[in-house]
Amino acid sequence: MEQPQGFKVPGNEHKVLHLKKAIYGLKQAARAWWHELNRSLKALGFSRLYADAGIFIAKHADGTMVIILMYVDDIILTGPNTAQVASKKKLFMDKWECCNLGECREFLRMRIEYRGGKTYLDQVPYLEKILKRFGMADAKAAQTPLPTSYKPEPFDGTATAALWSQYQSVIGSLLYLMCRTHPDLAFTVTQMAKFTHNPSEEHLLKSRHILRYLAGTRKYALVYDGRSDAGLYAYCDSSYGDDRSDAD
Repeated sequence: MEQPQGFKVPGNEHKVLHLKKAIYGLKQAARAWWHELNRSLKALGFSRLYADAGIFIAKHADGTMVIILMYVDDIILTGPNTAQVASKKKLFMDKWECCNLGECREFLRMRIEYRGGKTYLDQVPYLEKILKRFGMADAKAAQTPLPTSYKPEPFDGTATAALWSQYQSVIGSLLYLMCRTHPDLAFTVTQMAKFTHNPSEEHLLKSRHILRYLAGTRKYALVYDGRSDAGLYAYCDSSYGDDRSDAD
């Protein structure tokens, strides 16, 4: 070990710090925690869902189930039978030191509200914080995520460090919203994210257009109607004719 360039102490260049204890633990700590968690939940009768490693399910003889949603150390337990959920929650809390926060009202910056048998998910506080951060809190609302018929093109020049940093910050914030409560941004943001390595002023301008769209839809929420058995529907508009890349 040696002192880093630019931080050498004259007369004591040979001295270095001796680390007694790491602040954030070992790099394999997260993996060790996940394996131990998986083993403990298996002992409690849960099986991991292989389509999503953060979901565990315990099925009962009457056909009901208790579901655990896990994101590192943030946990939700749910199910149709409140007694079964309470029983599994007690067993889990006997194994792990944790706090019972009651009915879930917020999870990973998502607000959760229950009204009239429906569940509402939104990220309004986080969204307003993002709009304020990028100076778009009072921006005029846009009707669509991007202007009609706009198709981003690669930038032939070289982005400045300031432009590169700002563009990546905007796209990163939009990706966080898209993956949780704003699926309406999925196509737009993934298209604009292709240019984070070398954005242009035009790309930054259009990313701010997305923020203008969010300024007008900031109060929108995902609504799940528990009274309906219709399920979830997904639609995809595939148009290879719009793909102007040279790839086959």
